Amino acid sequence: MLLSFFQLSLAIRNVWPKRMNLQAFIMLYILLLLAGMPVTLLSCIPYGLFGILAAVCIYGLVICRDTAPQNVCMGMIGFVLTFVADNFLTLFLHTLIPLSFINRQFVSFGVRMIHILLFYLITLFSGRLLRKLLLSGKGILRLPQAWYLIDAALLLLITIYLFDDLIPGQDGSVGRMIYNNVLHIAGYLLVMLFLLLAMRLSYLEQIQTEARQRALLDLQDYTHNLEAMYNGLRSFKHDYINILLSMSGYIENNDIDGLKEFFENKIFPTKNLIDQGDYKLNQLGNIGVLEIKSLLCAKMIYAHESGIDVTIDIPDRVDSFLMDTVDLARILGIFLDNAIEAALETQLPQLGLNIIQNDTGVSVIISNCFQDHGAMLHKLKQKGFSTKPGHQGIGLLNAQKIINSYDNVLLETTMQRGCFTQHMELATV
Repeated sequence: MLLSFFQLSLAIRNVWPKRMNLQAFIMLYILLLLAGMPVTLLSCIPYGLFGILAAVCIYGLVICRDTAPQNVCMGMIGFVLTFVADNFLTLFLHTLIPLSFINRQFVSFGVRMIHILLFYLITLFSGRLLRKLLLSGKGILRLPQAWYLIDAALLLLITIYLFDDLIPGQDGSVGRMIYNNVLHIAGYLLVMLFLLLAMRLSYLEQIQTEARQRALLDLQDYTHNLEAMYNGLRSFKHDYINILLSMSGYIENNDIDGLKEFFENKIFPTKNLIDQGDYKLNQLGNIGVLEIKSLLCAKMIYAHESGIDVTIDIPDRVDSFLMDTVDLARILGIFLDNAIEAALETQLPQLGLNIIQNDTGVSVIISNCFQDHGAMLHKLKQKGFSTKPGHQGIGLLNAQKIINSYDNVLLETTMQRGCFTQHMELATV
């Protein structure tokens, strides 16, 4: 039996999506031995085989999470390939070599070695062929959710075969019928588990894709605004030279009164234009994460152009935020969009952004003035609640769900004297 489990481990190793090292192979072999105890000790072949099949699926999900659905699929294929190749080789060798000759001691050992060698070659060739056909990354097979659906279908077919064809007749026993039905249900529950994993993975991929697209748009806005500021700087340089030339005429004629009038009426008013173009974006240069920098830049410029008095304070350089940048971009996007919309409802709209790097991590503080509608703070994060007509009110709820998935992120929300503040702490683990 030890040799049979070795062959099973060998077949799974030969069809595995990635190269399996010796340590992983030994772990697989030991796991299959433990899962196969009902076969070896209790002679419960169908139930033991189902346990081995479940062990193969669990091993595929745990080892190398990046290719988990492919691992499960190829593991089950190796499970089936083991029985097909072993039965074929047994029949083939018994056909070539008489049974009376095989039963001799030394001949039996040699035939067994030939059997293992041919088994290894068959599974190795099958594994390479299957990897070439199934793991090319083309068509629908490039999608992880498609692999989970294939896993569910394979698991369902193998489960039906084990319990409908290998389990002995029920012999009118109610206990046996109940026992078999329980095993059927357990198998189908595993199938449903893989289907749920497929749907969950598809949902997460959709969210990440939308977040990346949003980050790309923010980056494009960031680049566009940089180009606009550069062109403005070139224009100011050209105007500055012309201003100096115009002033030189008054100086040559020693016309101080004319120079004073020219300065007050023509030059001094340009201060307001220069101040209007100062978005204080130099503070954002301390953000070392490009995706977050582009998002903040786009939001701050939009807020400034909307007539909001923007204040940015990032005194130290921040190279990492201790959480996934896609999740952080979603949270900051929700907070800033809400802050801008709330500030625009007031007579003197104001928006503040503070990002502070400290010994324990990073603090992100977003504050804005708002028009008090009498909403309680605890209602803002409830599903469906919104102070804006026509809105679903799920932004803050989604942000809170993301924050709750991190053990090192804390959020404090306060409403005081017409100021709404979101204080988020990203601490080191």
